[in-house]
Amino acid sequence: MEYARIKYLHYLGDKRALRDELVSRGFTSPFGLSARMWKLCLEDALFTLERQWEAAIETVRGLVARHGGLTDEEKRYAFWLLYKPEKGSRPWERVQAIFTGEDVTGGQVKPDEADRLRVRNYLRRALRRVLGKRPRVKKARSFVVDPQMYRVFSTEKRQYIAVSTLTPGERVVVPLAGVHAVKGNLRLVLLPDERAVEVHISCEPAVFLPGDGEAGIDLGVTEVFTDDTGRKYRPEYGEALKEISDYLLDKSRKRQKLWALYRENLERDPAKARRIRKHNLGVLKQRERCRRFRRRCENEVNRAFNEFLKARRPRVVAYEDLSRLRGKAKSRGLSRRVSMWQRSIIRERMGFKWFVYSVEDPGPVNAAYSSQTCPACGWPDPQNRSGDTFKCRKCGFTADADRVAAMNLKARLRDEEITRYTPRSKVKEILLRRYSGNGAV
Repeated sequence: MEYARIKYLHYLGDKRALRDELVSRGFTSPFGLSARMWKLCLEDALFTLERQWEAAIETVRGLVARHGGLTDEEKRYAFWLLYKPEKGSRPWERVQAIFTGEDVTGGQVKPDEADRLRVRNYLRRALRRVLGKRPRVKKARSFVVDPQMYRVFSTEKRQYIAVSTLTPGERVVVPLAGVHAVKGNLRLVLLPDERAVEVHISCEPAVFLPGDGEAGIDLGVTEVFTDDTGRKYRPEYGEALKEISDYLLDKSRKRQKLWALYRENLERDPAKARRIRKHNLGVLKQRERCRRFRRRCENEVNRAFNEFLKARRPRVVAYEDLSRLRGKAKSRGLSRRVSMWQRSIIRERMGFKWFVYSVEDPGPVNAAYSSQTCPACGWPDPQNRSGDTFKCRKCGFTADADRVAAMNLKARLRDEEITRYTPRSKVKEILLRRYSGNGAV
């Protein structure tokens, strides 16, 4: 599996090259797909692999930055191997060299040969650990069709789309909800219950001109986030998370009782155990309910970013590391699930909205002591914050704690000392030194 990953790394930057190579060999799909179908599937698979590698490389970059056993010169070499330009594709030959053992330097000043080998060995182990198993699609199956593989038509009452099947000349007709301007490549998604199909239309979003100024946001769970002016966006989000948490907790308790009853009857009454397992311990309804909950959260997050970006139109936005978010549910397991939803939804929406509103993304800033440091005098003290209220014990500055956090995050956008990976203890030392340097007692 790893050999296949490495072998096709250089195709990720040029997906068409692999397709042309397969065509020149006279490739035919073993699953009966037409040439047009397997070419689209191939591009989709390579895109999935590329996203997995990009996510893994970003994670490993963070590990390298925090690694205490690498020298500064070795870290620079590691970052050079994992480098991606702002415009254009990633030089995948550098990543491939990590696994093939090829010693690449790019003509720059690098560590000696032994240190370069040590760096490549570390990156290889880290990437293997982060990548794990090969990526797999979810149960909801999906595929892409181009304009030659479907036909849209309407009757007096409804609009339909006829999609090509594996049998030449035959098409499946799918009724659409509403009337839409359908064009270009489409993605068809078979929903988990296998009784409905979603048709995703690809279109170019309207991109706004870049704004001016900077802004900071503090992500939360009672609302999506609070900005540095003190405005809280979508408090309905907290109500949705609470409802999700309460439902999952109650449902889990009931299912645990049913599982206990099922285990008690496995030997005493196997028929009853089978009935309990079949009629009371299914997952289809639970998955559908969780899917609706997740969609509700997605809607609230999307509305929050729309309201914020339309009102503020910032050029740069300061935000904290999403991996540190924690859902405030009533149990650790449920908190972990809600937190996972929250991180993935916000990460996806943030990337898309940053593109639409032309927002520069310098990456997350260090959030250590951001809600405990006074933005007026700079005194860092956990006792400055009490619940949702902030009151400085030195100068008396009072404000909402989330607003204070957003203000401090915004201030750290241009902070050369407190970087993203500065340890928490080091941040405290810097803040105390600055407070003392200002002449405060």
